[in-house]
Amino acid sequence: MPVLSNSQKFDLVTIMNAHIPHAALLGIQVESIEREELTLRLPYQTHLIGNHETGTLHGGVLTVLLDQTLGMATVCSDASEPSVTPTLDLRIDHLGIAPAGMSIFASARVYKATRKILFVEGIAYCESKEKPIARATGSWVRVAEVDLSWIVSSDKDAASP
Repeated sequence: MPVLSNSQKFDLVTIMNAHIPHAALLGIQVESIEREELTLRLPYQTHLIGNHETGTLHGGVLTVLLDQTLGMATVCSDASEPSVTPTLDLRIDHLGIAPAGMSIFASARVYKATRKILFVEGIAYCESKEKPIARATGSWVRVAEVDLSWIVSSDKDAASP
C-alpha cells in the first residue's frame, strides 16, 4: 500500500477517533497531522475538572488523551500499514499541571516499528511544545490490518487540512 497523504491520514484518524467511545465522550478532536506526527486536542470542559479549587483537569483525562494520541499515531506512521493497535504498554511522566481554562494538546509519533510492535513517544502541552505538562512512551501491538481502499482511492491533496 502506498504512503498515505496528510489529508488521507487526517480523514482516517478523524473517523477512527469518532468511533472510539471515550474519545467521543471527552470531545477529543484531531488538530493536525504533519507527516508522521499526530496532534489531538482536548477542549477544556468544566465537567472534567479534578480539583475544583484550582480548576485543573483530572489526571485520568490526561492519561486518556495521551493513550488516544499515541495509539492513533500508529495510523500516521509511514513505516507500517495502518492496523488495529491496542495498547500494550504506556508510561506517562507528569511534568506539570495544565492551567485551568486551557485546551490540552497531545502530539505523538512512532519512532520504531517492527512487524508486530509499534513504539511511540509523545507529549501533552497547553501553551507550547517547549513547555510539556507530560511526556509519554509506549508500545502498541498490531492485531489486524485496516482496509483503507475507500480512503486511498480518494487521492486527496497531500497538504494538511
